[in-house]
Amino acid sequence: MLELLAFVCGVVLIVWMPIEAGRVVRGWVRPRHRGTPEEFRRNHRRQQTLFIWLGIVLGLANIALALVLDEDRARSVVKLALGAVWIGVGISAWFARRRVDAAAR
Repeated sequence: MLELLAFVCGVVLIVWMPIEAGRVVRGWVRPRHRGTPEEFRRNHRRQQTLFIWLGIVLGLANIALALVLDEDRARSVVKLALGAVWIGVGISAWFARRRVDAAAR
């Protein structure tokens, strides 16, 4: 059940991060943010960097667990798919961060 939740959250992040990056590039700032748009962009970039590393670490950890642990084949396939999704989260965050960085110049 937890794998299903992680899978759904990973897919949502893959879709949501580029959408939110596009909004930030166009000048959107959260209403609760108390600061300048530049501070918001900097904090958003920091968040994307966190998701890059989170995606890489969780993705590689799931792939390693699928290959190392001696479990049944179905669990290994689920872990491999989950690892691929989390690596996708890292890649999506990387592209979103590049987009925000390019607009800051």
